[in-house]
Amino acid sequence: MSTPGRVPISNLAVETRRHTTGSRNIPLGLLLGGLLIGCGVLPSEDSGAITTGLTGLVTRGPITPVCFEGTPCDAPFAGQFEVLRGSRLVATFRSDASGHFLVHLAPGRYTVVPGRDAPIMMPWAQRQEVEVKAEGLTRVVLQFDTGIR
Repeated sequence: MSTPGRVPISNLAVETRRHTTGSRNIPLGLLLGGLLIGCGVLPSEDSGAITTGLTGLVTRGPITPVCFEGTPCDAPFAGQFEVLRGSRLVATFRSDASGHFLVHLAPGRYTVVPGRDAPIMMPWAQRQEVEVKAEGLTRVVLQFDTGIR
């Protein structure tokens, strides 16, 4: 039995109030899913505990028009990335300032696409094909072109 203004726990719903139309129930899963997507967090393809995925380093280069021996010509960078399976977005991830990242994905073939604000030449055109192995984390180095010549 429920009281006005309360929602039974068995319904797993959150009650919201509108000023003119009364109250309305929104399923908790829908509400939380909307919040996660709104924050830029997308779950990976499978809702179960995924123990496989990609980990590694993201670099961009060249970072100078002339490269010298003993001086790095590439550099790690922080950025947002999308992971596609076919044309479907299945996950997003962000590399840190050192270029390191981790994203959990089910085994299979994927395309990693840098965000449009990545500090590289035409990021949307620099897609990287990757394959997640059946067990554990697959280590990769994703290298992108800055366009500096």
